[in-house]
Amino acid sequence: MSNRHERVTRRSILKATTVAGTAAIAGCSGGSGGSDGGDSGGTTAGTASGDSGASSRTIKQGYLLPLTGDLGSLGTPMRNAGTMAADQVNEADIAISVDTQEEDTETTVPAAIDGANALANAGYPMMVGAATSNIEIGNRVFVPKGMLACSPSNTLPTLSTFEDDGLFFRTTPGDQYQGFAMAQAASERLDGVETAATTYINDDYGQLLSQWFADHFEQTFGGTVQNQVVHDPVQSSYSSKLQTALADDPDLFVVVSYPQSAVQLFRDYYADHDTGRPLMLTDGTKDPTLSKRVGNPMEEAVGTMPAAAGPTYDAFTSAFQEEYGNPASAFTAQTYDASAITLLANAAAGENDGQAVAGQMNAVANPGGTEVTLDNLAEGVEMAANGEEIQYLGAASNVDFDENGDLQSGSYEIWEFTEDTETGINRLDVVDVNQEQALNPGSN
Repeated sequence: MSNRHERVTRRSILKATTVAGTAAIAGCSGGSGGSDGGDSGGTTAGTASGDSGASSRTIKQGYLLPLTGDLGSLGTPMRNAGTMAADQVNEADIAISVDTQEEDTETTVPAAIDGANALANAGYPMMVGAATSNIEIGNRVFVPKGMLACSPSNTLPTLSTFEDDGLFFRTTPGDQYQGFAMAQAASERLDGVETAATTYINDDYGQLLSQWFADHFEQTFGGTVQNQVVHDPVQSSYSSKLQTALADDPDLFVVVSYPQSAVQLFRDYYADHDTGRPLMLTDGTKDPTLSKRVGNPMEEAVGTMPAAAGPTYDAFTSAFQEEYGNPASAFTAQTYDASAITLLANAAAGENDGQAVAGQMNAVANPGGTEVTLDNLAEGVEMAANGEEIQYLGAASNVDFDENGDLQSGSYEIWEFTEDTETGINRLDVVDVNQEQALNPGSN
């Protein structure tokens, strides 16, 4: 309890510190002292005087996302959304530029740790990512090296209390919230669902989301979870796992997995089991190509995922479509927000130092100051560099952080596969989940 109090106090102090009064912290995350990989003459952007605008400097922005492996189909468009924010700054007529480096996690923890080390060793003080496994990467890399990480998609509940030295933020809510949204959808949207079984991918995301769903389904909505069965990624057959999970003939089958694994899992499911049973999927399998790869329209499936429903969501989807020729997909809006907010915080900090950037994250995100959106991001970077008070309003949400670096509220979309839309996904509804509902199963 004492550690958490100290962390809250430190964040509050950092938020109250003005750009002009911020003391430079010696050494960037790459281990070098003096100038920090592109800052001009050691001058911080926040100390520019008169009407001359921000001093010329380069922001160093890293990206650590799954470009290959089980999450590769989601990670590539996420990367595109993140670099779109950097491109907006580079293409603007301002004195600040952005230097970027991308690393592929390959959807494995060892590769993610290698990628994080590559960014830190190259002098990048902050990264957008990782998509998963931030606690282990944090313990190995970004906490000991003083590197800020802002994940667009890591929903692990345990990240809320992770001893991260104030260096971890995320632009998506934790799975305590999603567990409630899943249980509520199962109980109130689906007819006659009183029992359920789950199978979940063999990692913290899968295990914890399955458990939070079970807690809410049983304690809040009075259902029964008969079996929770773990499965490994990318297996040649999931028949035995399915047999175990469905042994008691549940009313609902919940699958927490990733696209590459889910393809074979659902092929086995449709080959051997009752296809009239409702299915529930989660954010990890919201891939518009999944049903086609499975070879089944999956009409009985509904899913949940953190909703992208921020003030500038429509503007973001239009800009993403125009830039890349493809519709915005899962977690792209959250990735844009993570990139934009860290660029703004770095500009406000005036130096490529992870702790200094972390000290500005709440200040540029939470209410107060000139509103900055996708439409004026480069101008916002310039304002932040000049020490002006700003508030970023995002594509996925308002991006209001609490003392733990978490979003202060959670919204979830209920979705289904469809062949009638360009995206292959139909949004059925958006539901809001408050903190009391999320963190206290059975409290309703």
